[in-house]
Amino acid sequence: MTLEEEITKLTAKWYKYVSLDHHKDRDCHWYITQTYSYGEEPYYEAHHSGYILDHWTSPRCGTSEMASTLLRDKLKRELNEAIVHLYDTLKSDDALDWFGKTKEEIEKLIKELQ
Repeated sequence: MTLEEEITKLTAKWYKYVSLDHHKDRDCHWYITQTYSYGEEPYYEAHHSGYILDHWTSPRCGTSEMASTLLRDKLKRELNEAIVHLYDTLKSDDALDWFGKTKEEIEKLIKELQ
């Protein structure tokens, strides 16, 4: 699987997770930008500016592949944290009511996110 395919798969999983809660469209977008300044070599940065995760910017990278790698790694970390959050949700009836999901639906989502 290419890095781009892996990121696409991870963003699809992220969308499933953020769709559990009230979210804005920007929670579903991740970016890699290429910046040219002052006649110097361009640099690349990965970005996310949502409400659920707030704003994140990777360190400057010399290649788009490195920025993509950092983006992929960030998505993996956030999905792992989402899974932990969902396991915690299973321990609380109030949280299950808040999500409007049954225990079985949350367990199914956890498997889809792994």
